[in-house]
Amino acid sequence: MDKAFKTPPKTSTLLTDINKLPQIFKDLVGKEFKLTGKTRTDGANLRKLIANQLLTNGLPEGALEGEYEIVPPKKKGVPKMVREFIDSYIITSRTSYNLQVWNRIPNCKTILVKYESGDSLKCDDIRYVLVKVDVENSIVESIFILTADYIEANFGKFGKPTIKHQLLISNKVRKQIYSSLDKILSFPDSRKLSYLVTDHYEKPEDYMAKEASVNSLYSINLLIELVAKKLIGKKLDNNTTKNRGQALERMVLDLLGYEMNEDENLAGNFPDIPNQLLEVKVQDTQTVDLGKFSPEKEELVSPENNLTTFDVRYLIALTNPATDIIEGIILAPGEKLGELFTYVSDVSYKCQRSIPMSFFDTYKGQCVVNP
Repeated sequence: MDKAFKTPPKTSTLLTDINKLPQIFKDLVGKEFKLTGKTRTDGANLRKLIANQLLTNGLPEGALEGEYEIVPPKKKGVPKMVREFIDSYIITSRTSYNLQVWNRIPNCKTILVKYESGDSLKCDDIRYVLVKVDVENSIVESIFILTADYIEANFGKFGKPTIKHQLLISNKVRKQIYSSLDKILSFPDSRKLSYLVTDHYEKPEDYMAKEASVNSLYSINLLIELVAKKLIGKKLDNNTTKNRGQALERMVLDLLGYEMNEDENLAGNFPDIPNQLLEVKVQDTQTVDLGKFSPEKEELVSPENNLTTFDVRYLIALTNPATDIIEGIILAPGEKLGELFTYVSDVSYKCQRSIPMSFFDTYKGQCVVNP
């Protein structure tokens, strides 16, 4: 994407009128757009497509250095295309679309860009460009330019911010794991949990979402034999990070002996497999998304046995981003993660709003603004 988009317009009034954007983007409807299954790659490709259309139309004059200030630290919450204050999203076919907005409360007056003149651009100035993709035919099916105010008025308010904690695993550590004999980095269970686990395997009788019970928890040593060693070399579905994470979770449940139907829902809470106090993660970049809970800070997760985030076992599958093959495994209690890796110092969060797919289907083949 052209570097000009990293600079805001000279004034807020120079943003292209939102009602003119459909005319600029309409030629993208029907254009080829192939999804790779990699969320970041697909997002970057879409931004490039949109940016090229805006460039063709002509960008508003940009602000000069010293005329403005990006207010949030590390530009968190600032839209990717600052020059036109646009963020873009890809929609595929489901029953509904879950719009996730990171590091800002969408429909609020919080200042993101502050000008020396006293002018500003705020959260509620951002234009949301939602692009519906026909996956089967690999084309742009329709385009929606929406404001946060329109979204809330028609579909309800955005949910309260969901906190997202992150962990960084360096390439150096990955290489050390790949070069090791078994390609597994593991540490024993926490001292507290070591009195509750077993090294002897018996097929689980409890439902996987049921809270862990004493002496039915498999030790990390046993998990290495049952799961970790068998995951090396396995290929995950080439899809979004979320779907690959669910695919890994189902693989782990199968290896542990839990019986589940293909269409049966996963637990969807923390940890991923409560019955084994096991959190499962996929990592193909340096960042691991830890979700709502982080073992950086000790928090109670199992009151019955007084177990905390320090006791939860983390199974992190290190995948090759080009092949989706698992090339290494990290298996350690939460208390060890901070000793091995780096926590992101400032927490990210997201606000979400579900939009029914029927809304998008109504305007198939069109490019519309706040319809």
